[in-house]
Amino acid sequence: MPSEVYHTKGISFSIGATAITRCYSTPDMGSDPEQVDVTSFDDTTNKHYISGLQDVQKMNFDFWNEKTNFNAAVTAEPAAGSTATYTVTYPSGLVYTITGSHQTFQLSSGINEGEKFRIAISVASITRTPASS
Repeated sequence: MPSEVYHTKGISFSIGATAITRCYSTPDMGSDPEQVDVTSFDDTTNKHYISGLQDVQKMNFDFWNEKTNFNAAVTAEPAAGSTATYTVTYPSGLVYTITGSHQTFQLSSGINEGEKFRIAISVASITRTPASS
């Protein structure tokens, strides 16, 4: 019997205490760390690396546009020089808390499709809280 795999249905997104509904796309919640070359003249067969810093600059979350969720996202935009707290909660109980600032803008539209918008977060920090067992 295969192990339980969590469905993405039920992912929630909030800015502070304000839930922003109808999210349909989330970004990678982190990045691969840079590989720092620490090879020296003493090494004879292989290069050696250590993990460097991660580089998470921007995270884009896409939503279906409903008047209330778009207006809530725009209203929650922090003032210049300020930050906000964003929370992404997965059905498994895993929680990501992001600190940064965001801009909200309409995405392109086509024939026979719903309106969409994006919250683009400039990330200052991101933390992960594992699901409790």
